[in-house]
Amino acid sequence: MEELTHDAKIAVLRILNDIVNADNIVKDIEVENMNEIARSFELADNYMDEVNNLVTLQALSIVRALSVDLKEKIAQMMGKMIVIDEDINYNEVKLYNAVCKSCNIERDFNVEDYPGLTFSGPFVNPEDLMNII
Repeated sequence: MEELTHDAKIAVLRILNDIVNADNIVKDIEVENMNEIARSFELADNYMDEVNNLVTLQALSIVRALSVDLKEKIAQMMGKMIVIDEDINYNEVKLYNAVCKSCNIERDFNVEDYPGLTFSGPFVNPEDLMNII
């Protein structure tokens, strides 16, 4: 698989950061996952400065230009970020699906892939997640 450029790494982290913040609750495990990804990307400790300075629309534009294989990996990272706290939040799933749609990633978040997790947010039942966007 091809490598991500520095700008693409920051773009991925921008999108993941948006998912982390989508439910207005940032848990330690989410921060640890972000830091682990940043380490795997071999980014400096102050990577969040760059992430916070990148506008989400710029991040989407960068991701949109990547290969199908890289976009698939990014979708997997987004999915992991949604469920890492063992809760599937409506706003996180909505953001996941919006990113996929915007970046031409042929994927939808499927709650059935994650049995036993809790659900939070304004949806009434898990089937509502399938109709987001």
